[in-house]
Amino acid sequence: MIRDLAQFQEEAAERGYTHDFGASEKSLAEMAKANPHIVSSATFDLGTDPGDDVTVYLIEADREKGYLMVSDSFHADPLKAALITKMLDSR
Repeated sequence: MIRDLAQFQEEAAERGYTHDFGASEKSLAEMAKANPHIVSSATFDLGTDPGDDVTVYLIEADREKGYLMVSDSFHADPLKAALITKMLDSR
């Protein structure tokens, strides 16, 4: 059972999800063109501040396996949020 964000990331890396799709705007754009789909996700509450909440998505895009972290507050990056919405809508 996953207890925290660090453990989730460690187990995801062991399964080959090592690429950080959110590292740059270019990385997000490349993923968007590569037929991405969400394999799984997990949400973590990292403290008492709602701005500390994060959802981690494990994503496969063509032959690349990686993750995308999205804040669960009004601080969410609009590009990341739009990409996740697009993938969720295409399920």
